[in-house]
Amino acid sequence: MQNSERDGYWVIQWSEDWDPSLADILQSVPELVCGKRIAITSCDSGPYIPTSDELIAGWFFDGVTAISTEITQPAELPMPGFDEWYIFDLVSRNFPTRNYVNRFGFSVLDESDATTSFWEQITKTQPLHALGAGTPNMFFLTRDRETFERVLQAEPNDVLR
Repeated sequence: MQNSERDGYWVIQWSEDWDPSLADILQSVPELVCGKRIAITSCDSGPYIPTSDELIAGWFFDGVTAISTEITQPAELPMPGFDEWYIFDLVSRNFPTRNYVNRFGFSVLDESDATTSFWEQITKTQPLHALGAGTPNMFFLTRDRETFERVLQAEPNDVLR
């Protein structure tokens, strides 16, 4: 586990020989998504296409990014693996349109071109939190210091089990 601060966000990245899932974090800290709107740029390595019921309920899909209605519990969200979410209090006009977790070894903490592009997207869209689970890394970033501390305290026993 590594943590850092960048561009006004506190960051945690877990790197293990594993197949991470966002469920690992949300079991311990469900408030990351409850009461929030989620922009999903990757679900099982591709776009998440909301069901007809979700679209009727108010989800939005532009062909790349799915935007949820307000989430009441984490079980409302798909978490098959290779997922990337951007979490907002309100719907943003500038929502993310690119995903990064599908690049093997992607890290929010290195200095690659993909990482630079990721942080440009974060700076442009300003999510409250972002979560991603690829191989072999899973990341969490937030603008909220208290939330960062809660996730940090949940790790490693709760998050990586």
